[in-house]
Formats: sequence, C-alpha cells, structure tokens
Amino acid sequence: MPLNVARIPYLNAQPFSYAWGDEPPFDVVDMVPRALGRAAAGGSVDAGLMAVADYFGLDGTFELTAPPMGIAVRDHVRSVVLLARRHPRHLDGRRIGVTGESSTSRRLLELLARARWEVTPEWVPEDELGPDPRESVDGLLLIGDRALEAMADTRRHGWERTVDLATAWWEWQKQPFVFAVWAMRTTLPRRERERFSGFLTGSLAVGSEHLGDIAAAAAGERLGTRDDLAAYLRNFVYRLGESEKKGLQRFRDLLAEHDILEYQQTTV
Repeated sequence: MPLNVARIPYLNAQPFSYAWGDEPPFDVVDMVPRALGRAAAGGSVDAGLMAVADYFGLDGTFELTAPPMGIAVRDHVRSVVLLARRHPRHLDGRRIGVTGESSTSRRLLELLARARWEVTPEWVPEDELGPDPRESVDGLLLIGDRALEAMADTRRHGWERTVDLATAWWEWQKQPFVFAVWAMRTTLPRRERERFSGFLTGSLAVGSEHLGDIAAAAAGERLGTRDDLAAYLRNFVYRLGESEKKGLQRFRDLLAEHDILEYQQTTV
C-alpha cells in the first residue's frame, strides 16, 4: 500500500516537490499546514511538510526524516506577516484576524504578543471577517503565497504596518526559526522511512538547483518578479543543521514557559 504524502501548496515548499513529476512513488494530497496537522492526527497522512506546532503536538507519533529537512530562516521570511494599523506594542486589547491555514505562525504570533510585545489582543478567526478585514480588525496574520501577494503590493493592501514574524523572532532570540519539518509516521516500516528520506533528499537536491525556474514559473503581478521570488527562495534553509535544531528547541521551550496550548510536553 503506497504512502500518503501531503504536499503544501506554497511556493516555499516547491523545492521539495519540483522533481516529483506526475507519478511519484507514493500518493500525493495537497493541503494547507493546518489541514495537514489534522490529517496526520487522524491517521490519513503518513508523511508531510508539517507545521512544527503540529509536530510538537503529535507527541512522538511522527519523526523527522534523516537527514532532517524543513522550512527555516535566519532573519526574515516575507511569507509570514502581521499586517497592522499600528506597532504591535499598541495592539493590547485590539482585534487581530488570524488565518485558518496556520498552526505554527499562529503560535509564534501569540508568543511574540505575550512575551515580546507584552500585549493581549483578541484573536479573531479570519472566516469571521468581512470582505475588507480592515473594517473589523486592527491586524491580520497572513502566511504563504497570500502573504507574498500582500508584500508585493506597494500599498500592503491598505495596512499601515508590516511585521515579518521571522524578523521579530530573530531580533528577540538571535536564532533561526523553523516553520515546518518533514516528518514521517513512526509506525511505518524502517525500510519505508529510509526509502522516503532518501527520495526526499534527492528531490530537494534537484529542486535546489532549479530555484530560478521555480521562481520564474510563479512570477507575475500577484507574487512579484522572478528575481524577487528567487531571492525569497534562496533565503530559506531546507536542510536543518544544529543551529536550526536549537532554534526549534527554543521555540518549544518558550511555548511551554508561556503555557501556549499543549506543546509543553513534547520533546524534539
């Protein structure tokens, strides 16, 4: 029975899947990060580029590929942004809309609000907002290609401020931030896990050589120019080293320290 592998439909995930072709040696399903977390918890996905907040919450039922791979940055990201009317330190008690696609980014924003900016906003699911979020909230969290689209707009969709959450983390902790990790279900046979890790390593090697082509295919008025998108892709760390692992652990520790949901009991 083939593996069920989740593919995230964002530009920054394409270096992993660029070389998969039409018939990869597993079944592919496209889903946003939050949906992947639910599918993994429900048993319908065997592997995927998983939001680290969901990886923490799955409590050992998934493990990292070997070598570890994922989506990490060391200073800025551009595709995880808070659009706001004012500086985050002035958002205490204000309403902030949060995308339903997010898991890790939502937790990172809550952590920054509580521990870095020392504010307690009211979090509002984006599906409860009207066509123009500016009419009902003072800030809006966007991730993925929707965030890139906002950043490509010189008017930032009418918002006065843009806060790159990776930059905010870097200025605070001086460590890389890992948004997602490739993880596999631990109950898979060892040989299958090794085979998938090897396949992914090879496909990333090919994708890494074609970042310019990936950028060119996505370029346009909506997301930005080829050069902008190529620079965006080259900013990511896809092969996770010791500094990324330390940043990942630091995020887990801070979630526990500030009692943000259930992640305090998972080890990395």
